[in-house]
Amino acid sequence: MKKERNVLITGGNGFIGSHIANKFVDRGYKVSVICRRDHSNNPKFNDNIKANKIEIFRGDIQSFDYEKIADKQFDYIIHTASKVSVYGKMSEFMEINYNGTKKLLEYASQQKQLKCFTYLSSTAVYGYYGYRDLKESDKKIPFNNPYSLSKLETEKLVEEYAKEHHFDYVIARPGNVYGEYDYTSSHEIYSRVKQEKMSICAGGKYLSCFVYAGNLAEAVIHTTENKSAHNTDYNITDGNNETLKEYLTKVAHTFGVRAKFLNFPSFLAKTVATLVEGVYKLFRIKKAPLITRFSIWQNCTDYHFSIDKLLSTGYKKEVEEDEAIKRTTEWYNSTLKKD
Repeated sequence: MKKERNVLITGGNGFIGSHIANKFVDRGYKVSVICRRDHSNNPKFNDNIKANKIEIFRGDIQSFDYEKIADKQFDYIIHTASKVSVYGKMSEFMEINYNGTKKLLEYASQQKQLKCFTYLSSTAVYGYYGYRDLKESDKKIPFNNPYSLSKLETEKLVEEYAKEHHFDYVIARPGNVYGEYDYTSSHEIYSRVKQEKMSICAGGKYLSCFVYAGNLAEAVIHTTENKSAHNTDYNITDGNNETLKEYLTKVAHTFGVRAKFLNFPSFLAKTVATLVEGVYKLFRIKKAPLITRFSIWQNCTDYHFSIDKLLSTGYKKEVEEDEAIKRTTEWYNSTLKKD
């Protein structure tokens, strides 16, 4: 009889986490998830809950009581839960991203059969200074933003803690993730493109780093399951050598609309973003501004990464970009019908 394989995923009902959870289910794993809600925007995830293939443990990553799962043993732990925002207080990001991860690492160190702890970080740890084919070994100079800074500090924590307590780890750095059930960015971007109201900086001429959520999930599982791929970090993108405008043009054509964009010069966009953030900070406005330095700078310079290291592990992209965009546009159109 084949031994049951178990995986714990934090934030497993979210956009990225749900794609990873479903792929683990497809591979025959028993999946446990720590999350704040017992459902997801991803219908397949909800179906897997009903089929008892995914077990939910409700709670925030920074305050979760691990005594609830003290008797469980996991082959893998995938940590996707995180505070993700272009704006906010450093203390809040560190409390969730750093201290929450530390609690999870302490739990991981008590696991007897754990084969790998995988942490989802971000390419944002490199900063925005004009990159083409940037490698994992290159310098990381994060933008002065709580999200980027907390992610890099947490990466260091994961690596040091895992080495000290003698368990394997993987640090995954996704680029700009898109795909079905993404109400954080994909839904807004695809909406604007379809309505021919998408704004871009500098003509969208700079290289970007998109990765389809299904491909990201496959890359995460591939590196997690393969021991020879452990104890290091990986940039994860779809490896396309394309500009932002080229990607958005493909989206427009898939929708069957004109690739029409409202263009702002780089200098103007950066100036406005800086002024807006300054006003928000001066008046201590907690809500994130509509335009931030973090979001503008990323699109006003080349932001492109080498995935040679990932490919050297034997990873192969499952879904090509045309199909990935087609699936995402179809999902977006289905949300309009529901509305």
